[in-house]
Amino acid sequence: MKFKTLLASVALSVFLAGPSLAMDPINIAFAGPEDASVDGEYVFAKTFKDTIAEHGVDVTIHPNGTLGKEDERLDQTSQGLIEIDLGSPAVLFKMSKSAPSLYLPFLFQSEKQWDDVIAKSSILESINEDAAKYGVRVPGFNMRGGLVGIFTTDIPATKMSDLKGVRLRAQNGDQIKFFESWGAKGTIVSFAEVPNALQTGVAQGYFNPPSSAIKARHTDMLKQFTPLDAMPVARVILMSKDWYDALTDEERGWVDEAYDKALAANRAWSAEYGAAAINQLADLGVSVNPLEPGEREKFVKAATAIWTEVGDKDVIEKIQTALK
Repeated sequence: MKFKTLLASVALSVFLAGPSLAMDPINIAFAGPEDASVDGEYVFAKTFKDTIAEHGVDVTIHPNGTLGKEDERLDQTSQGLIEIDLGSPAVLFKMSKSAPSLYLPFLFQSEKQWDDVIAKSSILESINEDAAKYGVRVPGFNMRGGLVGIFTTDIPATKMSDLKGVRLRAQNGDQIKFFESWGAKGTIVSFAEVPNALQTGVAQGYFNPPSSAIKARHTDMLKQFTPLDAMPVARVILMSKDWYDALTDEERGWVDEAYDKALAANRAWSAEYGAAAINQLADLGVSVNPLEPGEREKFVKAATAIWTEVGDKDVIEKIQTALK
């Protein structure tokens, strides 16, 4: 009996003296396809997975909204059921009053400007103060490639007046305000319902970059594109705060390293794909209609006049200061 007790004690000592238990597997969820050729969020997820695998950590990628819609994935991330969610800015708007100001048309002219503002200003800190109340942290943003313009089914808009009365699909009421400032009309339609809305005439177009139309295969219906270079397309990266805070210093270092490499991969992909996407439109039967001289300035003037109706004046000023 004493010999058995001695063996048990030795075994326990070896266990306690040995390496710590492996880090739990990580779940990454997002709405897009598992396709690096068209989806920058998958590029982020795959790079994160490959990087942290070097430390023996398993990552399961859940594409195509398989773990739920945007709000459902946010709830699961808040509860720690999903460790990392690559989500829509709409979920961020619900958590932080600072966030909408980042998405004002014509405030940013490039992805680099966006990244510079995030790095130089305290806006991300403010967003995280708000997000913490929901159990999530926001380390940064993914880019989807290219700048936003207007797609329509059959209206070759080359000036702002061409959009008079045109029904554009809107994500929310704030977008409708901008559309109306340009003379168009807005109708709120979920992205999943866009094909039906276009086919039935409920909507005649939308405000998106070429990459969105190509990835969603909407180019069968949207045959006209007007480049506005209105803004980059940033998606939010959400992490479970409880999960991240509970990591050891070593584990947190692994996660941070994987995040940094994944974000760099996303930016490299976005720069290349964004430049190529607009050229792909012609191959897909979509006409690209540049604005006539002086017309972009009309869009800018109309949009900036209502910035403070949608965004926070103080946050807008912080962004403009960081852009100087």
